This record gives sequence, C-alpha cells and structure tokens, in this order.
Amino acid sequence: MTVNNQWLFTKEDLYDTPSILDGVSFEQEQTGRVKGCHYLLAVGAKLNLPQLVVVTAITFFHRFFMRQSMKRYHVYDIAATSLFVATKVEECTRRIKDIVIVCAQKAQKNDKLTLEEDSKDFIKWKETLLHYEAILLETLCFDLTVQQPHTSLTELETRLRVSSSAIRKAWMLLYQCLGSPLCVLYKPNIVATAALLLATHFSSTDKLSENWYEALEDDVDASEVHELASEMLEYYMEHYLVKSSHSSSQNNSPYPHHTYRP
Repeated sequence: MTVNNQWLFTKEDLYDTPSILDGVSFEQEQTGRVKGCHYLLAVGAKLNLPQLVVVTAITFFHRFFMRQSMKRYHVYDIAATSLFVATKVEECTRRIKDIVIVCAQKAQKNDKLTLEEDSKDFIKWKETLLHYEAILLETLCFDLTVQQPHTSLTELETRLRVSSSAIRKAWMLLYQCLGSPLCVLYKPNIVATAALLLATHFSSTDKLSENWYEALEDDVDASEVHELASEMLEYYMEHYLVKSSHSSSQNNSPYPHHTYRP
C-alpha cells in the first residue's frame, strides 16, 4: 500500500509540533486533539454523515496540527472546518446552514439552539468555516487523499478468514480511537490490522491463526502491529473504560478491562 510519506511522522515528532514549540505541553496537545475529535464526532453524528466522511475529517484535523499550533487555531474551529471540507471531498455534502447550526449547537452543548441566518452567531460561524477552509487547504498542501484503515478491514476479512462480527468490533475500536493521532504515525493497513488483532484477542470464538502475518503484505510488521494494539487498548481504556461508571454501556463493551499481551 502506497502512502504519502509527508503525512507519516515519528512518535518523537509529536513532542516537536508547532503547538509544543508555542509552549503547549504534550499532554495539553493530546487533550486538545481528543477534545476536537470528540466535537467533530458529535457534529458528524448530528448531521448523519457516513463514518468514512468523519474519518477523513479527523485525518485532516490531525494532519493540520502537525503543521499548525493550537495556540493560533482553536480545535473546534479546525474540527468544524475539517468536517466541512471532508463532506466535499467525499461527495457527501450538507447545506452550510445545517453545518453551521449543528457546529454552534455542539460548541454550546445545546441541541435546541436555533440560529437565524442573519444572526451574529450564524454569520460568525459561517465566516469561520469559509475563512479556515482556505487555511486548512493550504496547510494540507491541497493533498486531500486519505487512505483509511477502515477500508483495509474489508481486505483483512478475506485474507485472514475472520468473521464479520470480528470486523465490526475492529471497526468500532478504530472509530473509538480516532482521538489518538494514529493516522499520522502508522500506515492505514497497520492500524487496521492492529484493531483486528485486538478485537480477536478478546473474543472467545474469533481468533487469528498463530502465523496470521504470513497471509498479509510484506510491509506489515507483526511486532509493530502488536505494539500498536497495546497502544490502542491503553487509549480505549483511558477514554472509555476508566472514566466511565459500571453502567450498562460499559458492560456492553466488546473489550474486557484487561491488559493486552501478544
């Protein structure tokens, strides 16, 4: 799988981003990424956008902050703009009026909020989207091609002979880990494989064969996949298990509160 190397970074690069050079701590930047992505997810869900549109938007968002500072650009503004651009790229557009209203609703945490098109807040949000669209496109060097790990899962289902249930669990895990900048650290097929490995690890019925990596492409490093699977579980536990109560939603989680061991 060919991936544009300008959008692949090392973990060390995450400690040398424009935000950090501006005095933002590593922890603050990662929190900002999660906050922006969760906001984007909420807006996307309210607009009933396909998941792949949202994934494209979040990829734009993470790429943007590898080249721009959170001190200069608010995460909500860039998240909203990333989604606005992604709807065009993926040819799944929504009326800008609807996007503006939902962005305002989610930013103010008020789903009943209504805005007239001539209101100050409506005009401000609309101008924000149009203004930052140009900045986003320039920052991304107009490179709007996104290869998504979600698409790679379809190939893995056939190659590794796993059930559709395992693929659904892996898909959900990928979606829940979007706040982490995996898309700028790993190739899409590595991310997809790690998600599937983790999903099957906690399944009593869907297990990968011991030599699963032999059925994959040469550029899939098994040790890298195992390492990423551990990171994904750590992120999932921190953001979805540790901070939640023992509610029915937690009990329905496909991933037990375990430590993943390859």
